[in-house]
Amino acid sequence: MKVLAMAVNKCMGGGARQPGRPPAFLPLDFEPMMPAQWEANRGENAALQPKKRLMFAVLTDAIELILCDGRAANARNAIHIRRAAEWIGSNDRGWGFSFVDICEALGFEPEGLRKGIARLAQQRAGTH
Repeated sequence: MKVLAMAVNKCMGGGARQPGRPPAFLPLDFEPMMPAQWEANRGENAALQPKKRLMFAVLTDAIELILCDGRAANARNAIHIRRAAEWIGSNDRGWGFSFVDICEALGFEPEGLRKGIARLAQQRAGTH
């Protein structure tokens, strides 16, 4: 995860992290859902939807931290960025919210997502 380490180092600059998800992280074939559509899938799978939404939020926040624009506000944010990079790079399945488990629950290929994050981090760092 050398690329993630480079992105983490770039994020150690001053300033506050920008709110919101980076616009380039979603795959081109991503089909967005409106909140009302989450409720439309009632049935045996409906009980899992809030958990999946939470998983998506955790994944999104970690990716946002990794792809930050180089303005970590302080040492505390730098720690969060490092931890996000470690979490994304880990294959640990010891708990339900591990990177691999979240990816599989949401239908993402963990290695493919890691490669995509690394590619975007390289582009943002200016190293192609």
